[in-house]
Amino acid sequence: MRLFYCVVMMSLLALTGCTLLPGTSARFIEANEVQDGADQQNYTLVKVTPGLVSKMQQQDAAKAKQLVGTGPLGESSSTYRLGPQDSLRIFVWGNPDLSPVTTQVTQGAVASTPAGRTIDEKGDLFFPLVGTIHAQGLTITEFRQLLTQRLGKYIKDPQIDVDVAGFRSQKVFISGEVRAPGVVPITDQPMRITDALGLVGGLTQEADLYNLVLTRGAVSTRVDLDRIYYSGDTTANIILKNGDVLGVPDRQSRKVFVLGEVGNSIGSNQSRSYIMRRGKMSLTEVLSDAGGLNPFSAAATKVYVMRADDNGDPVIYRLDGRDPASLVMAEQFAIRPRDVVYVSATDVTEIGRFINQFFPLTSVAQSGTSITSNLK
Repeated sequence: MRLFYCVVMMSLLALTGCTLLPGTSARFIEANEVQDGADQQNYTLVKVTPGLVSKMQQQDAAKAKQLVGTGPLGESSSTYRLGPQDSLRIFVWGNPDLSPVTTQVTQGAVASTPAGRTIDEKGDLFFPLVGTIHAQGLTITEFRQLLTQRLGKYIKDPQIDVDVAGFRSQKVFISGEVRAPGVVPITDQPMRITDALGLVGGLTQEADLYNLVLTRGAVSTRVDLDRIYYSGDTTANIILKNGDVLGVPDRQSRKVFVLGEVGNSIGSNQSRSYIMRRGKMSLTEVLSDAGGLNPFSAAATKVYVMRADDNGDPVIYRLDGRDPASLVMAEQFAIRPRDVVYVSATDVTEIGRFINQFFPLTSVAQSGTSITSNLK
């Protein structure tokens, strides 16, 4: 009989004391709830309302139109300019002695092409009669005009054809979740992000489309490839320039964590983490994928989404399932990578768990009392 009263008293203490209950509880969150999102000492607790959801959707739409990074990348020129190690084929019509050729035999056919001349480390190129020409920084057209002017002192009205035999001076670096990471040379054709990715074999299945990092000098910028491939936003498909580094991260950074009272059976807890699929995911989808709210233990009025804001400060959003509009709001509430979704237990569930942990202790105490009595 005394044991029964002990259990009743401990249950009453659990109802009033809260902190005595074992396990994770949402009560520590409730104590500091604010409706307007005012800053708290440790975190901000915001109630999910239709107005809040609408505001968040507008903010997300505005961010989607911007590149996120540490600064502007600057403009990329689509004009190729010569540099050290580039190889040029130069043909002077009517003057074969100035146009050495290489001969190749392919399937019985003989083909002759002008031999390449390489620009040295100083950016200079030697050509007979005219000597050294500083080619670095010039376009093909500018180089041809300069060579024509110089050669015109020795040959009347020279007809010159120039093209690049080997593009070696400019390159970009592709790393991360691509099939063949490495160096990609820049040619006279403008190379955009999608072009470079195609040249390295494309993305792997583990690639994160949303968070590519383009580094240009001291500036790093996030590139959303999903916007380019699936939204047709070509403004994000930037022209790459010499020295750019494009990193493709894996999808592990797009994990979402679902904790607490999810699942669909008594005693079942399906807390889990999983990688967000492509496209936007709502709170409804995340909870559904985790098995939904546990009908035997979940408090529908205490569904929380925890995340860090742009400054890294914790923000906790609370959804009250008693509100008829909550289902609509949950569908419109966009989940972000690294969000933590937590479903609290009902008060009755917490008390029941406490009692279940308390009974073994009372059994041990009762056994000890019986042993002591027998010894006497």
